Amino acid sequence: MSILPAIQIVRKNLPHLSLRLVLAATWSTLGCVPPTSPPEPQSRAVSGNEPSQTPASSDLSPSFQADRAKQVIVHQDANQSVQLLAITATLWDEGLSLDENDRIVGFKDRTQHVTWQMKLTVPGTYQVESDTICTGPTREARMRVRVGEDLSVEGLAELSDRPALLATSTLGEVSLETPGIYRVEVEMVGLPLVGKFAFAELRLVPTETESNSLPQFTTEEDSSKKP
Repeated sequence: MSILPAIQIVRKNLPHLSLRLVLAATWSTLGCVPPTSPPEPQSRAVSGNEPSQTPASSDLSPSFQADRAKQVIVHQDANQSVQLLAITATLWDEGLSLDENDRIVGFKDRTQHVTWQMKLTVPGTYQVESDTICTGPTREARMRVRVGEDLSVEGLAELSDRPALLATSTLGEVSLETPGIYRVEVEMVGLPLVGKFAFAELRLVPTETESNSLPQFTTEEDSSKKP
């Protein structure tokens, strides 16, 4: 049976159907299955604002950052000082990141803070110093540093002489009497309204060198000279 008479028969019996339905009925009359066109491939537009598959370090949860960094423990140097660099810190909350010079930028409120783990082997009194870039007409950047659970110091960051020059600030002293691992935390309790602020390093510097712990020996001659 040819297709043309079949179309005429269907059109005669079904005058009100559309051409597409007529063709479908014709194929059914002939016992054939109409050819199907392959589905069009669905293209997925890629937007420039689409998030990357790998999240930025500042967007990761603190627990994930801690696992990834394996909680790096900073040890004392040969001169007993402790250098806490920005690149060894754990950044908490969104907005904080490292710039091209490995300095922490993005401070905007008090919910943001950075932490380190340090191992103290020599107890004593330590001066807390910070290296920052702080530009502006007045000193408004106030930092609070917590060492352990009970100790904290707070002070204003010095202004930088030039926009790219680090300024060293002395924030206070802490007395650490027990060797062990301490958690050090920095938060900004005051931020400049204008200008730039970037954090590079925190240091704990001993206020006095360790005295000679070797035993002192005396001779009989020295003993005889004593009154």
